[in-house]
Amino acid sequence: MRRSLAVVVGVTVLACAGCGGKAESGDAPAAGGTTTQSSAPPPSSAAPTPTPAPSPAALSVPMYQRALTNVEKVLKPSVARVMNAKTVAAFDAARAQLASAVLIERNELAKITPPSGLVSAHPAVLDAFDAYSGDVSTNLGKAGETRTGCGLPKAPEVRLYEAKDGVRTAFAGLAQSVQKSIGRGVKFGAVSVPAKPAAPAVIGGRGENGDVFQRSGPRGSNTLKIKNAGSDAVIVVTASSPKTPQASIYVRANKSATLNGIRGSFWVYYKTGTNWDAKYHRFTEDCSYSKFDRRLDSGYIWTISLSKTPFGNATTSETDAF
Repeated sequence: MRRSLAVVVGVTVLACAGCGGKAESGDAPAAGGTTTQSSAPPPSSAAPTPTPAPSPAALSVPMYQRALTNVEKVLKPSVARVMNAKTVAAFDAARAQLASAVLIERNELAKITPPSGLVSAHPAVLDAFDAYSGDVSTNLGKAGETRTGCGLPKAPEVRLYEAKDGVRTAFAGLAQSVQKSIGRGVKFGAVSVPAKPAAPAVIGGRGENGDVFQRSGPRGSNTLKIKNAGSDAVIVVTASSPKTPQASIYVRANKSATLNGIRGSFWVYYKTGTNWDAKYHRFTEDCSYSKFDRRLDSGYIWTISLSKTPFGNATTSETDAF
Protein backbone atom coordinates (compact mmCIF):
# COMPACT_ATOMS: atom_id res chain seq x y z
CA MET A 1 0.00 0.00 0.00
CA ARG A 2 1.45 3.22 -1.12
CA ARG A 3 1.94 5.77 1.60
CA SER A 4 1.72 9.48 1.04
CA LEU A 5 4.42 11.65 2.51
CA ALA A 6 3.16 15.04 3.45
CA VAL A 7 5.69 17.83 3.64
CA VAL A 8 4.70 20.67 5.81
CA VAL A 9 6.55 23.87 5.32
CA GLY A 10 6.46 25.99 8.35
CA VAL A 11 6.65 29.68 7.99
CA THR A 12 7.76 31.69 10.89
CA VAL A 13 6.52 35.14 10.98
CA LEU A 14 8.51 37.61 12.98
CA ALA A 15 6.37 40.14 14.55
CA CYS A 16 7.80 43.56 15.16
CA ALA A 17 6.49 46.83 16.10
CA GLY A 18 6.17 49.21 13.19
CA CYS A 19 7.08 46.62 10.57
CA GLY A 20 5.65 48.78 7.89
CA GLY A 21 7.97 51.79 8.74
CA LYS A 22 11.54 52.67 7.74
CA ALA A 23 14.41 50.65 9.12
CA GLU A 24 16.28 52.02 12.11
CA SER A 25 19.81 52.92 11.49
CA GLY A 26 20.92 49.91 13.52
CA ASP A 27 18.76 47.32 11.62
CA ALA A 28 20.50 44.75 9.45
CA PRO A 29 19.82 45.11 5.74
CA ALA A 30 17.77 42.55 3.81
CA ALA A 31 19.69 39.61 2.40
CA GLY A 32 21.28 40.30 -0.91
CA GLY A 33 20.58 44.01 -0.60
CA THR A 34 22.80 46.99 -0.12
CA THR A 35 22.59 49.78 2.34
CA THR A 36 23.15 53.42 1.58
CA GLN A 37 24.00 55.64 4.53
CA SER A 38 23.83 59.34 3.91
CA SER A 39 25.14 62.06 6.19
CA ALA A 40 25.55 65.78 6.07
CA PRO A 41 28.90 67.03 4.65
CA PRO A 42 31.52 67.93 7.29
CA PRO A 43 31.99 71.59 8.00
CA SER A 44 34.81 73.21 6.06
CA SER A 45 38.17 73.27 7.91
CA ALA A 46 39.86 75.93 5.75
CA ALA A 47 41.02 78.95 7.81
CA PRO A 48 40.80 82.43 6.40
CA THR A 49 44.06 83.67 4.79
CA PRO A 50 45.75 86.10 7.20
CA THR A 51 46.60 89.54 6.00
CA PRO A 52 50.43 89.92 5.86
CA ALA A 53 51.90 92.33 8.38
CA PRO A 54 53.10 95.55 6.84
CA SER A 55 56.88 95.90 6.36
CA PRO A 56 58.65 98.14 8.90
CA ALA A 57 58.81 101.68 7.67
CA ALA A 58 62.22 102.87 6.50
CA LEU A 59 63.97 105.16 8.95
CA SER A 60 64.80 108.70 8.07
CA VAL A 61 68.47 109.67 8.02
CA PRO A 62 68.23 111.44 11.43
CA MET A 63 66.53 108.37 12.90
CA TYR A 64 69.25 106.11 11.44
CA GLN A 65 71.88 108.40 12.95
CA ARG A 66 70.10 108.14 16.29
CA ALA A 67 70.16 104.35 16.07
CA LEU A 68 73.91 104.29 15.45
CA THR A 69 74.54 106.81 18.22
CA ASN A 70 72.52 104.65 20.63
CA VAL A 71 74.71 101.66 19.69
CA GLU A 72 77.80 103.69 20.54
CA LYS A 73 76.35 104.76 23.88
CA VAL A 74 75.56 101.16 24.77
CA LEU A 75 79.03 99.92 23.80
CA LYS A 76 81.02 102.75 25.39
CA PRO A 77 80.89 101.42 29.01
CA SER A 78 82.02 97.97 27.85
CA VAL A 79 84.90 99.50 25.94
CA ALA A 80 85.87 101.55 28.99
CA ARG A 81 85.98 98.43 31.19
CA VAL A 82 88.42 96.83 28.78
CA MET A 83 90.67 99.86 28.63
CA ASN A 84 90.61 100.39 32.42
CA ALA A 85 91.47 96.79 33.33
CA LYS A 86 94.38 96.58 35.78
CA THR A 87 95.35 92.95 35.15
CA VAL A 88 95.39 90.52 32.23
CA ALA A 89 92.65 88.44 33.96
CA ALA A 90 90.41 91.51 34.36
CA PHE A 91 91.06 92.41 30.75
CA ASP A 92 89.98 88.95 29.54
CA ALA A 93 86.70 89.17 31.46
CA ALA A 94 85.95 92.68 30.17
CA ARG A 95 86.85 91.71 26.61
CA ALA A 96 84.35 88.83 26.67
CA GLN A 97 81.61 91.21 27.86
CA LEU A 98 82.44 93.65 25.07
CA ALA A 99 82.29 90.88 22.47
CA SER A 100 78.80 89.90 23.66
CA ALA A 101 77.64 93.52 23.61
CA VAL A 102 78.91 94.01 20.05
CA LEU A 103 76.98 90.93 18.91
CA ILE A 104 73.76 92.07 20.60
CA GLU A 105 73.97 95.54 19.06
CA ARG A 106 74.70 94.06 15.65
CA ASN A 107 71.52 91.98 15.86
CA GLU A 108 69.52 95.02 16.90
CA LEU A 109 70.80 96.95 13.89
CA ALA A 110 69.80 94.05 11.64
CA LYS A 111 66.14 94.60 12.62
CA ILE A 112 65.87 98.15 11.34
CA THR A 113 65.02 99.29 7.82
CA PRO A 114 67.60 101.86 6.71
CA PRO A 115 66.82 105.02 4.78
CA SER A 116 66.44 104.54 1.04
CA GLY A 117 69.81 106.15 0.43
CA LEU A 118 71.56 103.67 2.76
CA VAL A 119 69.93 100.42 1.64
CA SER A 120 73.14 99.18 0.02
CA ALA A 121 75.32 100.55 2.83
CA HIS A 122 73.46 98.88 5.71
CA PRO A 123 74.60 95.29 4.92
CA ALA A 124 78.19 96.56 4.88
CA VAL A 125 77.60 98.06 8.33
CA LEU A 126 76.48 94.65 9.60
CA ASP A 127 79.50 93.00 7.93
CA ALA A 128 81.78 95.38 9.82
CA PHE A 129 80.27 94.25 13.13
CA ASP A 130 80.62 90.61 12.04
CA ALA A 131 84.33 91.13 11.29
CA TYR A 132 85.05 92.60 14.73
CA SER A 133 85.56 89.27 16.50
CA GLY A 134 88.10 88.05 13.96
CA ASP A 135 89.95 91.37 14.04
CA VAL A 136 90.25 91.13 17.83
CA SER A 137 91.76 87.65 17.59
CA THR A 138 94.29 88.86 15.03
CA ASN A 139 95.29 91.88 17.08
CA LEU A 140 95.62 89.90 20.31
CA GLY A 141 98.19 87.52 18.83
CA LYS A 142 101.15 89.53 20.11
CA ALA A 143 99.66 89.97 23.58
CA GLY A 144 99.24 86.20 23.88
CA GLU A 145 102.98 85.65 23.60
CA THR A 146 104.69 85.27 26.97
CA ARG A 147 108.22 85.99 25.74
CA THR A 148 109.77 88.94 23.95
CA GLY A 149 111.36 88.76 20.54
CA CYS A 150 114.70 88.30 22.32
CA GLY A 151 113.36 85.25 24.21
CA LEU A 152 113.03 87.05 27.54
CA PRO A 153 109.96 86.76 29.80
CA LYS A 154 107.48 89.42 28.76
CA ALA A 155 106.50 91.76 31.59
CA PRO A 156 102.80 91.63 32.63
CA GLU A 157 102.42 95.36 32.04
CA VAL A 158 103.67 94.88 28.47
CA ARG A 159 101.20 92.05 27.82
CA LEU A 160 98.35 94.14 29.24
CA TYR A 161 99.32 97.13 27.10
CA GLU A 162 99.50 94.99 23.96
CA ALA A 163 96.12 93.43 24.77
CA LYS A 164 94.42 96.79 25.26
CA ASP A 165 96.04 98.18 22.14
CA GLY A 166 94.84 95.13 20.20
CA VAL A 167 91.20 95.61 21.24
CA ARG A 168 91.41 99.35 20.67
CA THR A 169 92.80 98.77 17.17
CA ALA A 170 90.02 96.27 16.37
CA PHE A 171 87.28 98.59 17.67
CA ALA A 172 88.71 101.56 15.80
CA GLY A 173 88.73 99.36 12.69
CA LEU A 174 85.05 98.58 13.27
CA ALA A 175 84.22 102.27 13.52
CA GLN A 176 86.24 103.11 10.41
CA SER A 177 84.55 100.36 8.40
CA VAL A 178 81.09 101.52 9.48
CA GLN A 179 81.94 105.13 8.69
CA LYS A 180 83.31 104.20 5.28
CA SER A 181 80.11 102.28 4.49
CA ILE A 182 77.66 105.01 5.43
CA GLY A 183 79.62 107.96 4.08
CA ARG A 184 79.72 111.52 5.34
CA GLY A 185 76.03 112.03 6.01
CA VAL A 186 76.02 109.85 9.16
CA LYS A 187 78.72 109.50 11.82
CA PHE A 188 79.91 106.53 13.86
CA GLY A 189 82.88 106.14 16.20
CA ALA A 190 83.33 109.55 17.76
CA VAL A 191 81.55 108.48 20.97
CA SER A 192 82.89 104.97 21.54
CA VAL A 193 86.43 104.64 20.13
CA PRO A 194 88.84 104.87 23.11
CA ALA A 195 92.10 106.78 23.27
CA LYS A 196 95.28 104.86 22.55
CA PRO A 197 96.60 103.36 25.82
CA ALA A 198 99.79 104.71 27.36
CA ALA A 199 102.72 102.42 26.62
CA PRO A 200 104.99 101.17 29.42
CA ALA A 201 108.42 102.78 29.56
CA VAL A 202 110.04 99.72 28.01
CA ILE A 203 107.99 100.05 24.80
CA GLY A 204 110.21 102.16 22.57
CA GLY A 205 112.51 102.73 25.53
CA ARG A 206 116.03 104.07 24.96
CA GLY A 207 118.95 104.77 27.20
CA GLU A 208 120.71 108.12 27.31
CA ASN A 209 123.63 108.50 24.96
CA GLY A 210 126.92 108.11 26.83
CA ASP A 211 125.26 106.75 29.99
CA VAL A 212 127.75 104.53 31.85
CA PHE A 213 125.30 102.43 33.85
CA GLN A 214 127.67 99.71 35.09
CA ARG A 215 131.13 99.96 36.73
CA SER A 216 133.19 97.54 38.76
CA GLY A 217 136.64 97.65 40.30
CA PRO A 218 139.17 100.48 40.33
CA ARG A 219 139.52 102.95 37.48
CA GLY A 220 142.34 102.74 34.93
CA SER A 221 143.94 105.15 32.46
CA ASN A 222 142.69 103.70 29.16
CA THR A 223 140.09 105.29 26.90
CA LEU A 224 137.68 103.84 24.32
CA LYS A 225 135.94 106.07 21.76
CA ILE A 226 132.83 104.64 20.10
CA LYS A 227 131.23 105.74 16.83
CA ASN A 228 127.82 104.17 16.26
CA ALA A 229 126.35 104.44 12.78
CA GLY A 230 123.91 101.55 13.38
CA SER A 231 121.17 100.81 15.92
CA ASP A 232 121.18 101.76 19.60
CA ALA A 233 123.88 99.71 21.31
CA VAL A 234 125.43 98.85 24.64
CA ILE A 235 129.21 98.45 24.66
CA VAL A 236 130.76 96.28 27.36
CA VAL A 237 134.45 96.22 28.24
CA THR A 238 135.64 93.28 30.27
CA ALA A 239 138.76 91.37 31.22
CA SER A 240 137.01 88.08 30.44
CA SER A 241 133.24 87.61 30.18
CA PRO A 242 130.56 90.19 29.20
CA LYS A 243 128.52 88.92 32.14
CA THR A 244 131.16 90.38 34.48
CA PRO A 245 131.74 93.80 32.90
CA GLN A 246 134.31 96.31 33.97
CA ALA A 247 132.05 98.98 32.45
CA SER A 248 128.99 99.24 30.22
CA ILE A 249 127.99 102.31 28.19
CA TYR A 250 124.86 103.08 26.15
CA VAL A 251 125.43 104.66 22.71
CA ARG A 252 122.46 105.73 20.62
CA ALA A 253 122.21 105.22 16.87
CA ASN A 254 124.21 107.73 14.82
CA LYS A 255 125.91 109.05 17.94
CA SER A 256 129.37 108.89 19.47
CA ALA A 257 130.49 108.47 23.07
CA THR A 258 133.70 108.04 25.07
CA LEU A 259 134.38 105.59 27.89
CA ASN A 260 137.23 106.60 30.19
CA GLY A 261 138.83 104.91 33.19
CA ILE A 262 139.42 101.48 31.66
CA ARG A 263 142.12 99.44 33.37
CA GLY A 264 144.43 96.96 31.69
CA SER A 265 143.89 95.24 28.38
CA PHE A 266 140.28 94.34 27.63
CA TRP A 267 137.74 92.72 25.34
CA VAL A 268 134.93 94.70 23.71
CA TYR A 269 131.47 93.18 23.45
CA TYR A 270 128.35 94.96 22.20
CA LYS A 271 124.66 94.28 21.85
CA THR A 272 122.01 96.09 19.81
CA GLY A 273 118.21 96.07 19.85
CA THR A 274 115.05 98.02 20.63
CA ASN A 275 112.74 98.49 23.64
CA TRP A 276 115.43 99.13 26.24
CA ASP A 277 114.53 97.85 29.71
CA ALA A 278 116.43 100.20 31.99
CA LYS A 279 115.54 98.19 35.10
CA TYR A 280 117.30 95.05 33.87
CA HIS A 281 119.76 96.74 31.47
CA ARG A 282 118.67 94.83 28.39
CA PHE A 283 116.97 95.18 25.03
CA THR A 284 113.79 93.16 24.75
CA GLU A 285 113.27 93.16 20.97
CA ASP A 286 115.44 92.81 17.84
CA CYS A 287 118.49 91.69 19.79
CA SER A 288 121.92 90.88 18.43
CA TYR A 289 125.14 90.11 20.33
CA SER A 290 128.72 90.48 19.04
CA LYS A 291 132.34 90.90 20.11
CA PHE A 292 135.51 92.31 18.62
CA ASP A 293 137.83 89.44 17.87
CA ARG A 294 140.95 91.34 18.96
CA ARG A 295 141.82 92.02 22.56
CA LEU A 296 142.70 95.71 23.01
CA ASP A 297 145.98 96.44 24.76
CA SER A 298 146.52 98.85 27.59
CA GLY A 299 148.25 102.19 27.08
CA TYR A 300 146.29 103.39 24.04
CA ILE A 301 143.30 105.51 23.16
CA TRP A 302 141.24 103.15 21.07
CA THR A 303 138.52 104.14 18.59
CA ILE A 304 135.98 101.60 17.35
CA SER A 305 133.16 101.90 14.84
CA LEU A 306 130.04 99.75 15.04
CA SER A 307 129.34 100.01 11.32
CA LYS A 308 130.93 97.76 8.76
CA THR A 309 133.26 99.56 6.35
CA PRO A 310 135.49 98.29 3.54
CA PHE A 311 138.45 99.99 5.20
CA GLY A 312 137.95 98.50 8.67
CA ASN A 313 140.84 96.68 10.34
CA ALA A 314 138.90 94.79 13.02
CA THR A 315 136.71 91.72 12.69
CA THR A 316 133.74 90.83 14.84
CA SER A 317 131.90 87.61 15.69
CA GLU A 318 128.43 86.80 16.98
CA THR A 319 128.23 85.65 20.60
CA ASP A 320 125.72 84.24 23.05
CA ALA A 321 123.27 86.60 24.73
CA PHE A 322 124.58 88.63 27.64
